Amino acid sequence: MSNSPSAIRVAIIGGGLAGAALLRGLLRYPHLTIDMYEPRPTFRDEGPGLAFTSRAQYILAAIDPELEYCLDRAGAVLTTTETRVAAGPHVGKEIEINGFGEGCKKNVSRQAFLAEMLDCVPSHMMHPGTRIAFVTELPSAQGLLLTFADGSTKKYDVVIGADGTHGFTRQLVLGSDGSLVQPHSTGFWGLPIKVPLQRAQQLMGTQSLDPSNPRHVGWIGDGTTIIYDLLDNGNEVQIIVFGKEDDIEEEDGLSEPSWAKLFTPDEFREAFSSNRVPVCQGTIDLILSVYTVQVAALCLLEHQPTPTYVTENICLIGDSAHSMLPFQGASISLSIEEALLLSTLLGRLPSRAAIPAALRAFDQVCRPRAEQATRLSAETGLLITGRAPGIGLNADLLQQHLRHKFEFLLNVDIEEHRAAAISIMDQLLGVETSWP
Repeated sequence: MSNSPSAIRVAIIGGGLAGAALLRGLLRYPHLTIDMYEPRPTFRDEGPGLAFTSRAQYILAAIDPELEYCLDRAGAVLTTTETRVAAGPHVGKEIEINGFGEGCKKNVSRQAFLAEMLDCVPSHMMHPGTRIAFVTELPSAQGLLLTFADGSTKKYDVVIGADGTHGFTRQLVLGSDGSLVQPHSTGFWGLPIKVPLQRAQQLMGTQSLDPSNPRHVGWIGDGTTIIYDLLDNGNEVQIIVFGKEDDIEEEDGLSEPSWAKLFTPDEFREAFSSNRVPVCQGTIDLILSVYTVQVAALCLLEHQPTPTYVTENICLIGDSAHSMLPFQGASISLSIEEALLLSTLLGRLPSRAAIPAALRAFDQVCRPRAEQATRLSAETGLLITGRAPGIGLNADLLQQHLRHKFEFLLNVDIEEHRAAAISIMDQLLGVETSWP
């Protein structure tokens, strides 16, 4: 598209990793003016660390080649992944998963990586501590008006919702239907902690936590799983434990789901009592040295599938579009895929009138993939907590069902997806595709 469009104004609402990745992708296009808004006083992305496969690193570099170096500056650790059974008749048996093995992932702290991603972004584009009160569609296709908490306003042509699972932008696209807007309980819970390496080694052993041979290790238990790895150049140990409740109460789609599952220390230890592996028991001892009175695990939530991620000029990405269970790391992988596709489509806009076509193309390519990821993540959660019906802790059946579970992330042809999105956009605009 040879015609140089006039400036198109883009507002990103949400200052986490999804919004930051999109911002970095949009910076290469001079016809786009971008602002990113975050209601908290600083840009933050809280939660467990991130694991970037080699394919995810390739996608990061396609968004902006500098992002690969951001990983290293944030203290990313190249790790070998292994998964083993911690309970039942096959204790200690390794489960081999296609694509995982020696040096297959880089693990990094969320906040450290986010800080590196935003370090070179011009300060006038970033607006922490800025709460948006209303988003109003202007008449005659003039765009959107953002009204801020202080009463000031600003016009934009495109608004991107990247404010996460509990953000307000989802409602801008999906309306007031509580069953679609609010996430629902899944029966899974999780608890992440991060401790200095030497402290973790005292209770978990030095062999399991060797900075010269960093590993991302998962132990499948009876209703639980334990995962640990190294972050921050090997100076910190991240531990994440998950559990699955057998029964959860049905929600009416209107009430807020519970955010935490509370345990006494004895109840928490009992949940992992069937794990007959010393490092697993050492891990629980370490957690209970942090939570001495009450253990508060986070209830894991996910959204129902939705009919769309877009309107004519509003688009949802990341957890705003598809919060899902974390057992495959699919949410962050999809977020960076979406950042690449959306930045590519917006970067090709010939005019403001083409915005709806770009967003519809994004939706048609990205939403089915996210729905697949949501389903596979839920299935993986049952498998790695020993709760998959008919499979349980049988290592042979776990091997059979887990071996191929991650291939849809590891083998994604992102250039094929990008070409498909561009083709759809051009068809909607009635122009001939020329890509790359």
